Amino acid sequence: MAQSGDTGQNSVDTTDVFTTNDKFDTREDVLKWAEDVEIANKVSIIITRSDKKNGVRGKNDKLILGCDRGGKYDTSQSSTSTASKKCNCPFKLRVTPSIDGRVGPRAPHCVGPALIDGSGWKVQVQCGVHNHGLPDQYAGHPRKARLTAEENKHVEELTKCRVAPRNIVISLKEKNPESVVDANQIYRKRNKLQKEERGHRTDTQHLLQRLDDANFVTWNRRRDDGSNVLSDIFWAHPDSIKLLNLFPTVLTMDCTYKTNKYRLPLLEIVGTTSTNLTFNIGFAYMESEKTDNYRWALEKLKGLFTKQDILPQVIVTARELALMNAIESVFPHAVNLLCTWHVNKNVSTRCSMLVPKDMRDLVKNL
Repeated sequence: MAQSGDTGQNSVDTTDVFTTNDKFDTREDVLKWAEDVEIANKVSIIITRSDKKNGVRGKNDKLILGCDRGGKYDTSQSSTSTASKKCNCPFKLRVTPSIDGRVGPRAPHCVGPALIDGSGWKVQVQCGVHNHGLPDQYAGHPRKARLTAEENKHVEELTKCRVAPRNIVISLKEKNPESVVDANQIYRKRNKLQKEERGHRTDTQHLLQRLDDANFVTWNRRRDDGSNVLSDIFWAHPDSIKLLNLFPTVLTMDCTYKTNKYRLPLLEIVGTTSTNLTFNIGFAYMESEKTDNYRWALEKLKGLFTKQDILPQVIVTARELALMNAIESVFPHAVNLLCTWHVNKNVSTRCSMLVPKDMRDLVKNL
């Protein structure tokens, strides 16, 4: 196969490897031969058109095979920007019944009577060029790396045990050193399992159902516009509530954002034991990082205390003004300290602008 530059991409000519004078008993034999050739050359082809002779004028038996990167992705049907591997690859094979009566060797797995004159299927390469490079290895190949029934079961079991996809790949390779499954396939399989588990429920409904099944304490509220859209969700595990009431003195709060597919702020509330160990108390998905959202979440946190006269004395946060205002409103007697990590990070950033170069290291090490 020759490779050459083509508009900034690698162009690969596979005409020779897909050219054959053999005739095949059935369409299935053609597809089996094409699959063997594509795997041997790290190409991925699909059926782009399949016609059968059905008595309609002009309708004949025919198969058109193309590259899986042929055509262009239709963005008009999607509201989000989705990455696509389609690049309008021109590769095309035409498969039709033979009419010249030539008979080639029978595929090893075929059974049945020998071919008669005029029967069989032939393959014609209409365009053997790919306008993109081919992979150097089989990893991720749509067919070569397809999960077997046993591998599917193994992936399901490890997914239920919350094993990371990269570790699932390692486990599969330990069982089968020749496996070329990659992490992307595990992510796709895991996503499929999650959809099957969720069923007809939406993501939010599924989350609330799972929290209820696990006996979490949960609260949620809807928007003020009269719709059924949830704006905030708070949840806490019963064991976390017990720990909170045993060690209520020091709490730490911070919001993570842009770390989930919903791109919603996730407020995490952490407690500290008498031995300086930490434990998760509760979490809250919030529509935005406004004082009202924080205040609502902190009111729910306050409701977890069994004795309202034993409340947090120290709350550590980043310099999030909306959160600090909410703390002052809900826990007015608590001392709000700033996180030293954030303080040091800000000092390091400001040094570059406000402190002479020869004194920056000194200031950073204070």
